[in-house]
Amino acid sequence: MSAPITQRVLAPAKVNLFLRVVGQRADGYHLLESLMLPVDLFDELRIAVDTDAAPHVTLRSDSPDVPADATNLAARAAVLFLQLTQIRAAVDIELVKRIPPGSGLGGGSSDAATTLTTLNRMLDAGRTADELAAWGARLGADVPFFVFGRPALVEGAGEVVSRLAGWDRIPLVLAFPGIGLSTAAVYQQYDARQDRPRSLTKRVSATSIADFATSGRPVRELLVNDLEAVAAELRPELLSLKSLLVQFGATGALMTGSGSAVFGIWPTRAAAEVAAEVVRGRGFWAVAVETLQVSPAAA
Repeated sequence: MSAPITQRVLAPAKVNLFLRVVGQRADGYHLLESLMLPVDLFDELRIAVDTDAAPHVTLRSDSPDVPADATNLAARAAVLFLQLTQIRAAVDIELVKRIPPGSGLGGGSSDAATTLTTLNRMLDAGRTADELAAWGARLGADVPFFVFGRPALVEGAGEVVSRLAGWDRIPLVLAFPGIGLSTAAVYQQYDARQDRPRSLTKRVSATSIADFATSGRPVRELLVNDLEAVAAELRPELLSLKSLLVQFGATGALMTGSGSAVFGIWPTRAAAEVAAEVVRGRGFWAVAVETLQVSPAAA
């Protein structure tokens, strides 16, 4: 490459149709089992690469709610990529945030994964999706899922990703109470509870989830989040927002990830759009989306 090149890429949000805590490692990391799907709400990254310039990584963002420095996950992903590939390049990232930080929708992890997959293509590094996912696991539990960018059963501490086929687009409304939650704070609250929810039932498999996708059964049958009750102790308003979605027509609703965003399921995108407008009229952030079969920057 003799001249700087720039690419504009989209980093999707995600929802967890279920999230179960199934154990804990000796080092304190919680072991999870979750069905995760990307959705068509996107952060936008403009990534400029120059292999003739002095190596560096910079990041700037339009949002005051995310760090615009080396601590940002996207910047950390770029630094890690250059270190592990031993490629000398200047990388400048401009980040336009549309996914609310602290919402459990995975925006930071998605930005990091999109940075890894985009640099891999732009610099012709030839790294496989499995390699990029392993690198992403160093940055955050949700990053490997976003590297693959497809509906998946995610297990362990996020490093075991089993991609799933057969999932049609599901219309949803995402709603956010306006105040985010720290993932660490939610897990601390979870650990402090003597009666904390834990899924001790038989573990699911990718095959059983794939069978469910083609069974015609309603998606609401899957909805469970072992972190929801403890997150609601920190942000009680998320349960009110969840009830509001059901009141306005959702066939099921759930907190996503560690919160504080919730989502509701609608039969059509048009119905979801109407409901999202009503929720916004109540003073909340809300948007109608659909799940994706593959995200734009998937490896």
